[in-house]
Amino acid sequence: MNKQSTLLYVLLMSFLMSNCQKSKSVKEELYANTPATAIPAAFKEGIWFWGNLGPIAFFDRDGHQVGNETEAARQYTFTEVDGKGRVEFMQYLGLRNASNCVTEIYTTKKGTIAFEGTDKFTFYPVEGNFRTIKKGCSNNGTQNREATGNDLTPEPYLWEVKMFDNKKLLYIYNAVDINKQDPVFVYQYVK
Repeated sequence: MNKQSTLLYVLLMSFLMSNCQKSKSVKEELYANTPATAIPAAFKEGIWFWGNLGPIAFFDRDGHQVGNETEAARQYTFTEVDGKGRVEFMQYLGLRNASNCVTEIYTTKKGTIAFEGTDKFTFYPVEGNFRTIKKGCSNNGTQNREATGNDLTPEPYLWEVKMFDNKKLLYIYNAVDINKQDPVFVYQYVK
């Protein structure tokens, strides 16, 4: 490598390294500048999961089930960094039609969480992404998109943890459902 090539290489590597460091520090700034509180003991050390299969299933010509019309799963994982709550939300939605066109939609959001009182929290997403995969369809392929703007709007919820049939369940309600009459989702605690 000649002197000019070496200099260009060093400059390029310096530029790339500084951009990586800026990207990491910008992301950490987002977490640092977003409301967060400690996580209640009931939420720590585990995954809260909800999953469901649609009632309609499709079969191939030999009578083998190829899949349900719909599949869905959601989960929250709560952690703490320096005593401040963080949460990762993941969701999967699978759709299938009679022609065996399968669409899979994956959502991930990460951010901080602030608990208020004994039954309210607000999830402040700071990053996330969406992935859609189509197989067996007329428009097969994969689309990826980073979460931006309205995708990262704070999400306030009411909550309560209940025991049912020896299982710990997390009931999530819209923040306006102050009487907790209609849960949005009920998640089961999974270690």
